[in-house]
Amino acid sequence: MDQIYKQLFNLLINGLIAWLVWRYYKGRRSYGSERYSTFGPRFWTGSVDSCVMWPLGFALTLLYTLSLPTVVSIVLVIMGNLAWLIYTVIMHAKYGQTVGKMVCKVRVVDHATEGSITLRQACLREGIPILLGVGIVIYEIFLISSGSLTPAAVARGDIAKSAAFWWLAALPGFWFLAEVLTMLTNEKRRALHDFIAGTVVVRTNTSD
Repeated sequence: MDQIYKQLFNLLINGLIAWLVWRYYKGRRSYGSERYSTFGPRFWTGSVDSCVMWPLGFALTLLYTLSLPTVVSIVLVIMGNLAWLIYTVIMHAKYGQTVGKMVCKVRVVDHATEGSITLRQACLREGIPILLGVGIVIYEIFLISSGSLTPAAVARGDIAKSAAFWWLAALPGFWFLAEVLTMLTNEKRRALHDFIAGTVVVRTNTSD
């Protein structure tokens, strides 16, 4: 039950932030000179997208409390860890935006043409996070299949007691820090994944 309450609390907090973000950006216009000033809007997209992905996380939390076959549990763990990345890739490939970016009025475009990006570019943007996420998934699968931890224990965060997990979890943190530092040191606010994929993020609400 603690995990269910935690999920509901996360929804409350992220939902409140998402509502405030929506209110702030609703009908808001920016000057043309702010076209590439996207650090602020990109920062807030996560809260909105967390609300979009919340139903899946909540459903998985409920399923983790059941006595499921090991194979099913492993499939659920894979879904829980990679769902966000799959959502991001698909939305960027199709629209250039996640729901969070739509709310915050920013869009991912090709750096050379500023046209729509391809599926390949969308995958390249998330390539490093996907590889890092797979590492964590493999470790969790190993623990579950060996009987060291149950899916419910993973959902409770018991896996955080393992030093190996912290090493694996630290890598995405270092990557995120590198992304932020890169974004703040170039004129168009391109993060590392933008340089890798040949993309740039622009505001969609600019006017001359």
